[in-house]
Amino acid sequence: MNAPTPPIPPSGDLRTEVDTRLVQALENFFQRNRPAIHDGIQRALASEPGPSLLAAGQDCTDWLAVHPDQLSDAFAARYRSHLARDPETAAIEPSADSSGELSLLDDATLERQLTVNKSGLRLTDALFPDMQPFLARMMGLLDRQYAGTLAHYSPPAIVRALSDALDDLGLEARSGTLLLQQATRPLQDSLRHTYVSLAQFLESRGIAARESRPLRAADRCPESSASAGSDVLAHIQRAAESGVLPAAQRGISLPGDPTCDSGHPAQAATHVPPGFSLATGSPGVVMVPTPGSFLESLDHWQITPPASTVDASGAPVLVLRQLQTHAQATDAAHFDLAMLDAVACLFEFILADTDVSSSYKSAIARMQIPVLRVALATPDFFSDDSHPARRTLDLLGLFSRRFPETHHAHPPALAEVETVCNAIAHQPARQTQAFADALTHLNAWLDAENARADVAMSADVARLEQVERQELGTLLALETLQDLTARHPAPTSVLRQLERAWIPYMAALYVEESGEGPAWREASSTLLNLFLSLQAPADEATREKRLQTLPKINSALRNGLLSQHAEPGQLREFFAAITATQECWIRPEVGHHETPVSHFEPSSIALISPEGPARRAGAMTPPDTTQQQADALREGDWVDFSPPYEGLETARVAWVGVQGYLLFCDSDGETRFSLDTLRLAEAIRAGQATVPEQSLTRKAMLRLREQLQTR
Repeated sequence: MNAPTPPIPPSGDLRTEVDTRLVQALENFFQRNRPAIHDGIQRALASEPGPSLLAAGQDCTDWLAVHPDQLSDAFAARYRSHLARDPETAAIEPSADSSGELSLLDDATLERQLTVNKSGLRLTDALFPDMQPFLARMMGLLDRQYAGTLAHYSPPAIVRALSDALDDLGLEARSGTLLLQQATRPLQDSLRHTYVSLAQFLESRGIAARESRPLRAADRCPESSASAGSDVLAHIQRAAESGVLPAAQRGISLPGDPTCDSGHPAQAATHVPPGFSLATGSPGVVMVPTPGSFLESLDHWQITPPASTVDASGAPVLVLRQLQTHAQATDAAHFDLAMLDAVACLFEFILADTDVSSSYKSAIARMQIPVLRVALATPDFFSDDSHPARRTLDLLGLFSRRFPETHHAHPPALAEVETVCNAIAHQPARQTQAFADALTHLNAWLDAENARADVAMSADVARLEQVERQELGTLLALETLQDLTARHPAPTSVLRQLERAWIPYMAALYVEESGEGPAWREASSTLLNLFLSLQAPADEATREKRLQTLPKINSALRNGLLSQHAEPGQLREFFAAITATQECWIRPEVGHHETPVSHFEPSSIALISPEGPARRAGAMTPPDTTQQQADALREGDWVDFSPPYEGLETARVAWVGVQGYLLFCDSDGETRFSLDTLRLAEAIRAGQATVPEQSLTRKAMLRLREQLQTR
């Protein structure tokens, strides 16, 4: 562990190792995930019974029960050939069955294509946070001329390889589609583990990540949020076309104007902005716009905000509502007025959000006119979650929750927020760029603050990473043992000795190699040869061949156990159980000692985790929406606990592990505790935890769409 970092091998060797590890993850995919896929098929049959689906389900079940190795081998072979192709030439090469003529697709073929595309997109969206570090390091490994090969490692390419493999095996179209649908969820888990281990492997070899493309909105945000913004934008366009606008109020009263002793404002001391005049015969100071430019009105309100930014109750002033009252008297088009109403509604929801600190609401309120100008210039502000203005507002909401009034860094954080808000307000001519500059500035300040917190958390993160790697290595080794038992029965005593002695050795190799590396593959090969040596040979030639392999197998087993500091007594028990079974065919006169079994259930294995393993080796219930909500948490997200957990009512996710571990902390980065997603999902179901909407604008957009639908 403390050895110096080895020199970086040639990129070709590393790429070959990456390809080998990824292909190996597919070579035993169906053996490892046979129970989960089988359960998914049974649930699909129960939910939608029908003759054709029942026949397809029976076909898939038979393949899984009898030929899982053929399914995995065909999957790996197809993907191996896919890796050898040039993606640019493959995109323009005609398919083998193309006749050059147009033809209609039958329903089964069309359903297969739709399933492949849908599964590829779903896996890409779900795996993007885990896949991105690996792809960024692959960009640093590959030359620019080979950058196109990154598409080979994407989930859509792997799903297409699986679909082609099912066709190669001759599965009927409906059966192949059903098997592909039910394999998507297990494939997501397998690829998540593989991507993370490959990223760790490249990092251990000194491959730095290269800057990749920024996250697209579809990569980061749920489908519901994107559709909500699109619905709002569609409503604005319909309102502009129909000319139906909100009812106007009498005039614009400026809160905070000086008043006379009688309680009425002193009109002589009131500043009248360009484009407005004082209304006569009305109590108080009431301004009405004179016919003129709508943009001139925006310029004035942006540069010269109301004298008071809060009303009598202390809430920020809704400047857009004041502007909206008589905006129709300007040259504003119907689209401008509809956009004004929508942005005003959006800020009403944002400024009424109880999760936003009052000290930050004043700064957010100053963004009303700048956001309106940006929305008028670029209407995709509503439909694009990656818009600089929306990302800036979301970041202000994050600052509010991360640095509340009680936080030690609240004063400098609030000062940074006020600085960027002032800069945005005073740059009306380059509004979009001002938001982009503010976003860069706030992110840089937040990165520096996070760096200080990460130093304090490094020990906890390292401990949890070690736990996860050991746990994942143990579970993968157990799955390998279960698969070999199903294909080559062995006595229970041998299986228990392997579980006690050889499984920890394979788990240690997984940790050392950051995944299924060469030593892991060698250990898996030794385990396979051991199981073959426990079976009675079919003929004399096979018997002699196995006799010659026994010394090599025993030597590899002994070296592996000694590397784990195995005790002499443990070695004697281990080899005694193996030898007793091998003697049944080496010396038949000894007799049969124990009946082989074809099923293996691992006993309870104590792991280092103080909270217990996140993924257990037993059968697991299918994930529900609550579990998916817990699995979707990322670093920086927040979870509310009631009653408080470990003394925290609100906790921030500081680290997310591949096996479902979450490290939580408070806004200061202290009071750290860890939970796995299974336990968090149980707390959510029990009403003891809630996951609030993390995006300030997305939450407001969803509420705005709901309000528009009820109008």
